[in-house]
Amino acid sequence: MSVAEIQAGDRVRLLGLPDWLVHDLPQDEQTELRAFVGQITEVTDIDAYGYFWLGFGGTVDLEDQARYSGHSFCVPREFLERAID
Repeated sequence: MSVAEIQAGDRVRLLGLPDWLVHDLPQDEQTELRAFVGQITEVTDIDAYGYFWLGFGGTVDLEDQARYSGHSFCVPREFLERAID
C-alpha cells in the first residue's frame, strides 16, 4: 500500500472497510457498502479526527431539483490507496 499523502480531492481506491463501520448495519446495507471495496472515488473531506470522507453515488436532476442517491462515509487512512489514472 502506498503511504503517499492523500488530500481532499484526490482519487483513491477503497481497500476495505473497518468493522466498526458495518457491524451494526442491516445486512443489505453491509452488502451495499462492501460492494464499494476496490472501487475508485474522490476524497470529499478529511475531518478533524483524520478520517477520510468518501462518497459513492450520483446526483440525478429532476426538473428544477437535484437529488443525491448513494452512500457517504469515512474510513481511516489504512483503508485507502492513491488511485493511479
